[in-house]
Amino acid sequence: MIYVVDVNLMSFAFVAGSERHASEIAGSPGFVQALDRFFLNRQGFRGSNHRPRAATVQELALFSDMSSEFADATADVLVARVG
Repeated sequence: MIYVVDVNLMSFAFVAGSERHASEIAGSPGFVQALDRFFLNRQGFRGSNHRPRAATVQELALFSDMSSEFADATADVLVARVG
């Protein structure tokens, strides 16, 4: 299933097997560090206390398009900005 984390008026999607797994990914140090780097030169990232939610149909379509174009077969997790 595709889950989304909303951060600073942006939405980031990723694949997880369950809501619990999505929460683990969203709270993991690697995920937090990736978002920190993304927001480094922007308005700032205020930690990963954001709960994952199921993607909307539109977010799912955007994620599918991006993942088919940019996915690396060796990547553990693909995180795509969908909003």
